[in-house]
Formats: sequence, structure tokens, C-alpha cells
Amino acid sequence: MSNDDQYSHLTRLIAALDAERDALVREDAALRAMSVPQRVAAGAALSPLDIVTTEHRSRSRVNVLLRGKNLHDGFSPGEPVILGPVGRPDGGVHGRFEGGDDVTVELRVEVAPEGKGPWAVVRRLDLSLLEAQKGALQRAMLKASPLRALLLGHEAPYKPDPLEHPALSGLDPAQRRAAEIALGATEIGLLHGPPGTGKTQTLAAMLVALVDLGERPWALADSNAAVDQLALRASAAGLDVVRLGVSARVGSAALPLTLEHRILNGPRAAVLQTLRRDRTRAGPDTIREVDDAIREEWQAAKREILTNAQVIAMTLASVQTRGADLPNPRTAIIDEASQVQEPSIWLVAGRVKRLILAGDPQQLGPVVKSQHPALERSLLSRLVDAGFQFPMLTTQYRMCQAINDAVSPTYEGHLIAHASVADRVIEALAPPWTDTPIRFLDTAGMGFEEEREDSGSLHNPGELDFITRILGELAAGGIALDRVAVVTPYSAQLARIRERHPNVESGTVNAFQGREKDVILASFVRSNAAQELGFVHDPRRLNVTISRARKLFIGVGDAGTLGVSKPMQELIDRAANGGGYISGWELA
Repeated sequence: MSNDDQYSHLTRLIAALDAERDALVREDAALRAMSVPQRVAAGAALSPLDIVTTEHRSRSRVNVLLRGKNLHDGFSPGEPVILGPVGRPDGGVHGRFEGGDDVTVELRVEVAPEGKGPWAVVRRLDLSLLEAQKGALQRAMLKASPLRALLLGHEAPYKPDPLEHPALSGLDPAQRRAAEIALGATEIGLLHGPPGTGKTQTLAAMLVALVDLGERPWALADSNAAVDQLALRASAAGLDVVRLGVSARVGSAALPLTLEHRILNGPRAAVLQTLRRDRTRAGPDTIREVDDAIREEWQAAKREILTNAQVIAMTLASVQTRGADLPNPRTAIIDEASQVQEPSIWLVAGRVKRLILAGDPQQLGPVVKSQHPALERSLLSRLVDAGFQFPMLTTQYRMCQAINDAVSPTYEGHLIAHASVADRVIEALAPPWTDTPIRFLDTAGMGFEEEREDSGSLHNPGELDFITRILGELAAGGIALDRVAVVTPYSAQLARIRERHPNVESGTVNAFQGREKDVILASFVRSNAAQELGFVHDPRRLNVTISRARKLFIGVGDAGTLGVSKPMQELIDRAANGGGYISGWELA
């Protein structure tokens, strides 16, 4: 790639970010044009709410607890929001969503809200990450490095000399080979981790090796769940790991690794507790002095913990917000790299000498509002296509043999089930849910047509009734429903599943990527005379859907519509050949 081509690629990415920004601004404008009840119906607002408490916390934080009725779960912890009166919701105070349930909402806001309710919490447009990505790309145009030359194709891919290390000795042969090749690369190492193949375990062993070699690497991913898993694995391997990020977005198991938890339970905790007590007694003339003392003590504790940390774990978005005060590492390991928009990785590329990217291009790629091709194609996929070595983990430890056989063709037959899981079976259930691990319930001809919401998302009431019946039969057969998850491609169908079955875990296919359950129950939704599938046609989405199941996969859908997709028809045929095909008329 010539220098002009290098600039062209970076310029294309900047133009793609501009298109993404425009799409987000249009979406925000459309939401602002809606009334508050309309926004609530669209999952973009919570209202009406009453303020229960307003609490001033350390570091000038203000937390607000609000109460309402029948609140939806359309907001994620850390999401930017505005808290304002129902009559002018967009003119309120800025903050972030901390958490909530069906009756309460907790926010972290910049200043305490003033005025009378009722109140509304509405989604807020935050373009800071886009601006940071754009800045990273602009800096990459000016700063040459061996890593940049390889990323842009100025230097050809090379074959690294594998690096052997005792920390890798506990891995299986494919894991060890892939880790050695990735660690042997001086600038770019890649690792292919299909579902259930122990990718996180392999990356944790690589982190141990890097620390032993004198490095203090970063462990990164796009999602908080993936960062949590990698941080916990590395910690269990004996490393001193600090998990950076918004505490509300960190899983409970990883909370002891967070910077905030370690400060509040570390050597300076008693001093901080005393200062906080002093603050409650301080008058208007001394409260600023106490706040300054709290801030100084907090910063001192933070510096001590980060100075001693062997691994820093955070999301890629946190590199922008939390990484400014961190020294640059030599190596950054990025998990789920196939799901990351390329500009996010340039946030890191300008600060490190080596990137190790792990992921699976056969699963879902980046989520892009503008559908710009430069953002929909991950950097990992681009590097694989350019000829970088991409060793694959080939033994999976999740799926039974039949489910493995349904997924393995996606990986050219190289994926095999380990002996410890190959013979997994779900406990005996009444027919028709026994005998085979792959079931497909065909609703063709039953009039279960898909329906479209004003938001554009689809749902299928007939399928929902069958989902309810299947869950009932699984429970009656002795399967605890905490071992079951319901997945669907569409948020409108998901909302109805959660409303009817709040105690059963459920999610969109995108959101459930990286998760697993003994039983996966999939509602495919699409049923129309034109045989239109939309994004359900994407074989990667089907691969993710099936590979979440350990022991039993049950698909519900209209074979007449779905069958226009070759991978979907192969799934239906596989179910039929194994005795797992069921006509909806049999149940009706």
C-alpha cells in the first residue's frame, strides 16, 4: 500500500465516522421530536418518575434515586442520559445511568436537579467517543511507526518465530501453538477463537507470560462482560489486575478488581472514611477544604494502585476516558476484536508497540448505525485477508457433539468437541423435547405472521405463544429455567418475551454473543409471503445463535420463510435428519 493509499484508508475511516455521526444525530433528532410517552414506548425514556433521594458523594459526584412504575430495561449502566422535568426533558441535567429495576432508577449526574417533578430520564447523544476516534486517526496520519506500517499495509505480513514460555504449558496443543505464534509477533499477533474453544483462558496465559517477560500489558475488549472475564481469568492466574471502568457496568464477580473497590478497601480507606465523616459536619466555609482533601487522598491511592498493577483491564471506550493518566504499555491484548469498529483500535494503536487481536470473524461484526462498509468490516478481518497468520483454536469445551457438528462446517470442519463435552445430554424430558440435541419447531402455514412496530423492529405473537408453551414443558420436565435462555434477533420480540417471562434470561442475538446456556430457545420471528429475512439472512447471526447452547438447541420459526437462507435450511434439515423436526400443527 503506497503512502497515498495509507492516507486514503485513514481518510475513508474518518469519512465513515462522519457518516456514523450524522446517523446518530438524525436518530437523536427523531427521538427529540417525540413526546415523552412516545419515547417511553420506543425504549428511549423512563417516565414519570419522582425523586426519592439526592446524595452528594466523593469526587463531586451526585447520585439521584428515582421511583416509578412498570419501568422498562432499555437503558444500560453507564449510558449517557438527561434528567429533566416531563415538560422539558431535554433541558435537564446531564448524567449517566447507574442501574435500576421495574420501579427504581439510579443516576449519576453532574449537578443536583432543581425544581418539581414528575421527572423523565431520556437518552442523551454523546459523540465524545467518535471525536476521540477521529483524533486518533488524524494523529496516525502524522506519526509513523512499525506497527502503523503493518496496519496500513506499507510493510508486508511476516511469519513470526513462535515464542515458547512455561506459562503456556497448561494449554491444549492448538491453544499453545496459537499463543506462541501471537506472542512471537513483534507488532501484530492474531488469534482465532471459535465459540467454546478457551480463548479467554489462552489470553490469560499469554498475559502471565508477558508479565513474566517484564511487561505491564493492557487487557481490552469492546464489551464490559468480555473485559470482566479476561480480568478474572488473569487474576485467578495470580496476576495483580486492576479493572478500570464505571462500577455499575462491571459484573459483581469482577467488582473486587475495580479501582474504586480497591481504594475503598485499601490502606487509605480509613483516612477517606474519616474525611467523609468530616464532610457531613463541615460548614459552608470548610466544606471545599474537606472536598480538596478527599480528592487528594483519592488521587494518591489511585496512583499507588496503578503503579503496582501488573495488568490494566478496561473497555476500548475507557482508553479514551480512563487511560489518559496511564503509561503506555508495550503490548495490548484486545479480545472480541472481530466485533470492534476499526477506529476504536486506533485509539490504542497510537500508544503501543504491539497489538494482539483475538476474535472470530464467523461471529457478528461491529454494530454500525450508518451501515458504512468501512466500519462494518473489523480490523481483524482486514488483517486476516491481508495474509497475517491467524492460528485457530480447534477444540471446543462447550457444545455436545450434535451441536458441534452443526457449527463445525462454518470452520471448514476443523472444530471438534472435547471428550468431556461430546456426550453431554439434557436430562430426560417428555417427547418431543428428547432424543436429539437439535430441535426445530416449524410454524409454516399457521398464520404466525411477523408484525412491525413503529420503531421498525419486528415481533411475532404466534411464536411468542409457542415459546411460552415450550418453557412450560421444559419446566414441567424438571429443567430449571435458570439453565435456559431465550434469544431472538429483534428487540421488539425480546421486549415481549421479557414482559411475559421476566424470570427467564433472554436477549438479542447480538447481546448474547459470548454467553452460553444448557438450553437455548431461539425465536427467529421472520414469517412473510415475500420470504424476506433482513439481517436474519446473515450466517454469522445463525452461528452465534446455535453456538450458545451446551446441550439442547430449540429453534422456532417459519421454515417456508427461513428456508431461503442456505445455512438456515441446513439447520432445519439437520434437525429433521436427527428426528428433531416438529410441525407446529402437532403442538397446536
